[in-house]
Amino acid sequence: MDKFVNYLTKINQFSSTFMKSYALFSKLTSLSRGAWLKQRRRPEHAPPRMRCSQMGSTVTQYIRMQTSLYLIEDDPTIHDFVRLSLLARPAWSLLGSSTSFAHASQHAAKATANVYLVDLGLPDGRGEDLLKMLAHSNPSAELLVFSVFGDESRLIEAIEAGATGYVLKGCSGDELIEAIEQIQAGGAPISALLARLLLKRFQTKPDAAASPAENPLDEITPFSGRESDVLKLVAQGYVNKEIARKLGISGHTVGGHIKNLYKKLSVHTRVQAVRIAQARGLV
Repeated sequence: MDKFVNYLTKINQFSSTFMKSYALFSKLTSLSRGAWLKQRRRPEHAPPRMRCSQMGSTVTQYIRMQTSLYLIEDDPTIHDFVRLSLLARPAWSLLGSSTSFAHASQHAAKATANVYLVDLGLPDGRGEDLLKMLAHSNPSAELLVFSVFGDESRLIEAIEAGATGYVLKGCSGDELIEAIEQIQAGGAPISALLARLLLKRFQTKPDAAASPAENPLDEITPFSGRESDVLKLVAQGYVNKEIARKLGISGHTVGGHIKNLYKKLSVHTRVQAVRIAQARGLV
């Protein structure tokens, strides 16, 4: 009997020791796992991971940080308007300005700005000639015409001279900022009235379209479905903001599609793109 009691006592002691050891093991394992998870966690100061849907806004933020401008304008009220509008983008820099053709000829090209705002009606020269000069000396810069001239002939001449955008004076500060952001993102902002006027002119003059020999069909890279949608809307006279709204995409995405269309069609402006597309029956 005594042996049996001793046996039960040893079993109880063993069980107690085992349970204590198991509890300690569990605690250590929990602490180890917690430390491992803590190491796996992103540091509190680390930036959040970026989703694909955030890429467009990130590119826009980059554009906002990297934009530098040069203004060619003789009207002091427009100077004030531009400077006031730029307050909405404190990270942008206005590198300089010229109030005459002569001054711009000497200083504009040296400014190495991303975007040049060019008035066509300077007192001592033509803005179109400055566009040609800047297109040659600063080929990577965007040339945005900001002018009161809304006639077809001045618009076409400016585009042929190298302008990559055309905005009429009288727009709001927000509209000017949006045009600058569009042109930096690869778009070609043109005031809606001018875009419709221009496209209507070429639609009613098929003889002005590019001849097939200028851009053989077998040399045109096929368009994606979305690029075709954008091209059709461009041909109808819609500007980037309207196209974005109709297709349910961002203005930056529209600008990217238009830039791809330019490459595939070997053109530099919306007008040229539409002319080639119409000549080929693509729209």
